[in-house]
Amino acid sequence: MALYIRTNGRGNAWPVPLGKKHPFYDKNNFEDIANASFSIIQSPDKSTIEKELLIDAGHGAIQYLIRHGNRIPDAVFLTHPHIDHTLSIDWIVQSNWRQSGKKFPVYASPLCWEQTLSNFPQIAHMVEFKPLLPAKSVQISEFDGIQVRFYPVFHGESAAGAGMLLFEYLNKKMLFTGDILLPLLRKTDFEYLQNCDVLYTDANNRYPYPNSNHWSILRPELIDEKPSKFLNDWLKSKGNKFNWLIRPNLPLKFNKTIHGYFNKFLEEAYSGNELSLSVFDFSKQINAKKVFLVHYSGGEDFKHYGKEIFNATELQNFVDTKAKQSGLNTKFVVPEVGNWEFIY
Repeated sequence: MALYIRTNGRGNAWPVPLGKKHPFYDKNNFEDIANASFSIIQSPDKSTIEKELLIDAGHGAIQYLIRHGNRIPDAVFLTHPHIDHTLSIDWIVQSNWRQSGKKFPVYASPLCWEQTLSNFPQIAHMVEFKPLLPAKSVQISEFDGIQVRFYPVFHGESAAGAGMLLFEYLNKKMLFTGDILLPLLRKTDFEYLQNCDVLYTDANNRYPYPNSNHWSILRPELIDEKPSKFLNDWLKSKGNKFNWLIRPNLPLKFNKTIHGYFNKFLEEAYSGNELSLSVFDFSKQINAKKVFLVHYSGGEDFKHYGKEIFNATELQNFVDTKAKQSGLNTKFVVPEVGNWEFIY
């Protein structure tokens, strides 16, 4: 039985704002204006789905699922609680409850789920919540042979409990960053993520604009351009205030695993542990084999750098050229909606 990752959506929160156009997204294809969402699928032939794990459930996810198999996923995993990544959770959970009368499994960090549930309190009794704690491996009972690990990230103060999700199947590593400005990783975590097979990541901007709470594809100095004043100013004002960066991931009540993780992170950060400030930086740090770029906007590039907003082909050509210039061996892909990536 083969294992695949399917791209259900590749957009950002509002890929095509009302009254505007966007060269990257096809406004006539509703599937292309859905928010970033993915499925890990067990299938013999890409037409029959035996098992499906859904990563993020924002707007557009339900419409895609209905058109492509029309089955309830076996479990949902949330990277962070922003509504553009959780909007469809109500529809999925209620569909399951009404048809089976059973609780539906949702995996997320405790803070992420707490904030998500505040938006959908009506589904509390319909969900079997499965907490994810930093760097702890969890066996996924709904899908034999797959484990998941949660790693905290910073995506702004409003993204409580935000994190990236590492799925492991046999000898394969599949990493989904969700929306991210900075990964909050210890040295041992960088080591564990080495040689990641596939990385699906936030590519909101080509150039840094940290006030967006998204990292960029690259830093200008990596391609012999003038360093970003926006990034340097942010690092001077906030980037070295590590207590501030971890605050959205810290519960008020002491938790040995969570607080212990961040104690080690702070110890290493204050001793000079290098931060990952772009997709290129992170790809190099973990030696990622293949990176899929989703959630593209380009709006910050246009507004703050005077750079044009690309279509998909232009973005692919740009990344290929700059990756080669940066000495990266990683293969970068701008996936189409509906792309099936063979894993095993």
